[in-house]
Amino acid sequence: MTEVIGIKLEQMGKTSYVEADQVYAVDDFVVVKQGKGSFLGQVVVANTDVADEHLPSKMGNLLGLASDMDLKAYQENIAYAQESVEDVKELIALNRLKMKLVDIVFPLDRNYVLITFSAEGRVDFRQLLKALASYFRTRIELRQINDREEAKIYGGLGPCGRALCCSSFLGEFPPVSIKMVKNQGLSLNSGKTSGICGRLMCCLSFEDNFYKESREKFPDVGTKVTTDKGVGVVSGIDVLSETVKVRFDEDVRTQLTYTLEEVSVYG
Repeated sequence: MTEVIGIKLEQMGKTSYVEADQVYAVDDFVVVKQGKGSFLGQVVVANTDVADEHLPSKMGNLLGLASDMDLKAYQENIAYAQESVEDVKELIALNRLKMKLVDIVFPLDRNYVLITFSAEGRVDFRQLLKALASYFRTRIELRQINDREEAKIYGGLGPCGRALCCSSFLGEFPPVSIKMVKNQGLSLNSGKTSGICGRLMCCLSFEDNFYKESREKFPDVGTKVTTDKGVGVVSGIDVLSETVKVRFDEDVRTQLTYTLEEVSVYG
């Protein structure tokens, strides 16, 4: 077990865990060494013990509570990034690149600038890199991101009415598959399984184990079952209410709903 805190890196829209060196409270501002720079973060999960196998292999290095100078540098970097947006877009246009600027991020000491963008395919940004280095007069890192990562940066509200999981608490994106949609009896064509990023919603993975374990108690759709009305065929299941719909041969339009205890597999 390792004592950690959960932090949201303010300029990067990223939530991650770092090993705690003292007791922190939710909403405390801290400085974290992440990669090649130091960034301002805000505590979103206070000190807690987490099993080592559930932690990423590489975590940021917590440097302690943020000072007034750190907070001032953060605000100045935000202002500088905002002032630079239109100029960077102009440089992209001048180089005739089909890419969309997403974010400009400076670490607290501005020892480099991280520019994220989205694009349909690979982008040859070698000339742009030179132009950006001349403009910012520091080392440049360009990073292409996908739809999920873009949604994480911009944030927003999901269909549930809550802040997006990716921008509020998720550290790494969980794997989400069509099989998870099928396990939950949802339709791929309804549009209700996609997030604002256009991909399958991350929350489908949160509930997958529950549905997989629960479905083991149910007969498969199409299975013949015995009921108080005779033998019928399972035409649908409802995991949450633990009921099944049964269709009878004599009237295919009629479906009756039974609890699991009220039916048994025929034969």
